[in-house]
Amino acid sequence: MDVLVLGSGCAALVAALRAAGAGLNVLVCEKTGKLGGTSAMSAGGIWVAANHLAAQEGIADSLDEAFGYVSAVAPQGWSFPDHWRALLQAGPAMLRLLEAKTPLRFKLTGEPDPYMDVPGSRARGRMMSVLPLSRFAARRDAFRVRGSTLPEIFTYHEVLETDLYHKPVSTALGLLPRILPRILTLTAGKGTALMLGLVRGCQDAGVRLATRAKGVELVVENNRVTGAIIEHKGQRQTIRACVGVLIATGGFEWNEDMARRHLVAPLQFRGSSQGNTGDGQRMAEAVGAALGQMDQANVTAAIPRRYEGRLHGMPVPYHAEENAIVVNRHGQRFWDELHVNLGEALVARDPATGESLHLPAYVITDARYLWKAPLVRFFSRLVPGWMVKAPTIPALAAKIGMDPAILAATVERFNGFADTGVDVDFGRGQTRAHQKADKRKRAGLEPIVKAPFIAVRFNPSIMSTKGGPQTDARGRVLRADGSVIDGLYAAGASMANPIGTRGVGAGTTLGPFMSWGYLCAGDMVRRARETGALPANSALESA
Repeated sequence: MDVLVLGSGCAALVAALRAAGAGLNVLVCEKTGKLGGTSAMSAGGIWVAANHLAAQEGIADSLDEAFGYVSAVAPQGWSFPDHWRALLQAGPAMLRLLEAKTPLRFKLTGEPDPYMDVPGSRARGRMMSVLPLSRFAARRDAFRVRGSTLPEIFTYHEVLETDLYHKPVSTALGLLPRILPRILTLTAGKGTALMLGLVRGCQDAGVRLATRAKGVELVVENNRVTGAIIEHKGQRQTIRACVGVLIATGGFEWNEDMARRHLVAPLQFRGSSQGNTGDGQRMAEAVGAALGQMDQANVTAAIPRRYEGRLHGMPVPYHAEENAIVVNRHGQRFWDELHVNLGEALVARDPATGESLHLPAYVITDARYLWKAPLVRFFSRLVPGWMVKAPTIPALAAKIGMDPAILAATVERFNGFADTGVDVDFGRGQTRAHQKADKRKRAGLEPIVKAPFIAVRFNPSIMSTKGGPQTDARGRVLRADGSVIDGLYAAGASMANPIGTRGVGAGTTLGPFMSWGYLCAGDMVRRARETGALPANSALESA
């Protein structure tokens, strides 16, 4: 075996595809019984700068401008220029590889970069999603690819461009001519389609895909990682990998102890695969890896949904109605509710104590909300007490443990903004380009006046954590002293993410994850040539 990949999400399979396409022998080991990880459960939005789809539509972009943009909007105090430039450079080539070597096809969305006042941003051209794909494209693995909490029959574009969220029945009926053929052909959209296509590409490239194969321990020989101990069907066996081992096992949000130690509490829902229990982080640390960004995560708004027998979170922006605000435990607003990085503000900590600044948080709204957000009304029954009602704002405050006078003043101030149409405190509505591109979010301001008044818990829901082994700009895992652990790579939600919780675009989880997987595989191919595992003149993938 040349390359062993632990995990089967988008970063893992992109790496496997590129390595196998260059002639390496690749084995993918997935802990659960389903391929695709949390990537298959995602909405499928992908952010890649300077891509060929934008160029085909005449949209000018460059990697230098994208680098300037990412550098400018990165979290304060963060400086990972080599990592940022490396993942940006990998993105366009990664996307071309997928269209050349898999059945995947992509389409640009209308979403702009969220920080349009920053030089290097783009109003369109960096966000895209995958077009629908039949499960039959994955052939023998058609039903081994993970489904989602989201209805996979719809595409990401349909969710953005129609009013499916607010009017699910009438919108679905209007889309029926598209939906019926998909039902008959088992065609999916969103992250499910992405992973179906990646699985097919890996099959065609000769990658072996094993499920219920859990990585237990890394094998180290002569100060180099040479493989891993895999537990499969109750038996443990050592898998050797002469070129490298890639850790892409996902996050650690389902590991209660790790979540308690590293993430701000209280958490609300987890929207990821239950296999995300920190196996990769644990194995890497055991061989000397330095862990970083362990407090970072893909934080989202989510409503409750049953999935695989447990309560999960289904990502839905239920806070983004005209007559709704988000308040912290003190009963005060603290951020523009429509901004893409509301989740980052939600998990902010006191720099002196490390304690949460805002949690527990709530969406505060009124009776009209229930008709605007039927999905919230329907799924709220899964969690008694998640939604609270009261005849007055002070009575509502008393029910959720807030100062009635402060909450009443907050609502009264917001109602004043609704009357004037201007949010003086946080500028809500200034990101209208986002709301125009995403019909799930309503850009206007409406007063909160109609009883009963409603509070819905708005604590952070996690789609995946973003902390793990620190790496260099080639994806190689590092020790605390900065030295490289030879033979070990990390990508996706398993690595110390160079962007972290902050989103520089709506799809800056999947896009950078896949780009980093591509980058890791590229270094493995380079190493294989240097060591003679591949002929020096062997051809790389043609894309």
